[in-house]
Amino acid sequence: MSNILLVSATQLEHYDKVLHGCPIHIVGIGKVEAAINTSNLITKINPDVIVNFGSCGNLKDYKPGEVIEVGQVYNDFYADKIYSYPHFNIGNSGVKCFTTDTFYESNKNYHHAYKDLINKCDIVDMELYPIAYACKHSNTDICSFKWVSDNGEINSWEENAALGYKNFKSFFSDWLKKK
Repeated sequence: MSNILLVSATQLEHYDKVLHGCPIHIVGIGKVEAAINTSNLITKINPDVIVNFGSCGNLKDYKPGEVIEVGQVYNDFYADKIYSYPHFNIGNSGVKCFTTDTFYESNKNYHHAYKDLINKCDIVDMELYPIAYACKHSNTDICSFKWVSDNGEINSWEENAALGYKNFKSFFSDWLKKK
């Protein structure tokens, strides 16, 4: 098995400190904390691969608790004609994740360009883009596995996050066996 750095935004998503022999490192909620803490962990641990896992909002037809491998991640930074939404390819799946600094609300009125990208993506989170950015900057491989915890409504998050983590534990065990 290679040197795996397992990262999650918050212990509220799982309550464990170790998963199948891999210590879980908390990078924090939101883009700034995730970027700084991921960069620091890469410098300290020098992993072969970072595995990011955690909850996400559903933008398509995924079921609560379903584990999804992310293929592309988009940042919500938008500067009209100066700079379009940046993104990274991080896996082979067709799943697109939109990383934003705010909770996505399905009934909120967003800027048309923001809404267009949301409609092109499959899931939404708050940390994956800066984690991927830190990995690209340090030439470290990354995989990301998210589970659906809500559909833009926060009320079901806790129950669905627990179901998703249970599913991820089994998924991660199988993933490790292939390494």
